[in-house]
Amino acid sequence: MTTHASTPQPGSRPTPHHLLLRVSKANKKTLGLFAEGINLHGATARTLVDLQHQACADRILLAKTFLHSGNRLMRVRPPEYRSAISRYYYSMYHAIRAVAYFNEGGDDKESHSMLPSAVPSDFADSAIWQNELKDARSRRNEADYDPYPINPLDWRGVARDLQGKAPTLLVLAETYLKKKGCGHL
Repeated sequence: MTTHASTPQPGSRPTPHHLLLRVSKANKKTLGLFAEGINLHGATARTLVDLQHQACADRILLAKTFLHSGNRLMRVRPPEYRSAISRYYYSMYHAIRAVAYFNEGGDDKESHSMLPSAVPSDFADSAIWQNELKDARSRRNEADYDPYPINPLDWRGVARDLQGKAPTLLVLAETYLKKKGCGHL
């Protein structure tokens, strides 16, 4: 097989001429992305992969913050079940968003409707957690937007259910990311 002189061999390091050729053939948008990459590295002195790992770890911290907020809302008297449901959902959402970001190599599945499908197949009980995340979102929407039921006690069961599921999912997400090599957890 012959290769074009301007194409580096797979696994080999591109020469300065290969890189200049890429720059010379890049459109304006691509050149802007190149510039942003150079700026990211220059400003942080960190690799893109390291920054991605940091972003995953920080999203796990955000998920923990929402979990703690949900727990506080359950402890106040009277408990604020509707608000707790919302916080538990967002804990679950951000835990899976970190996993999906790491697995996909970007934040391509961040929308609430797409994220459940981004739970990796090698994630523990993947299909179950896809459904749990969909259900938690539905419950969060009801708690945030529906005026009924009016009695706060009617929301207690959902809040307690998510109070148990959110920390379980968070532990699974953090374990998954560590196992996959996320360097900041």
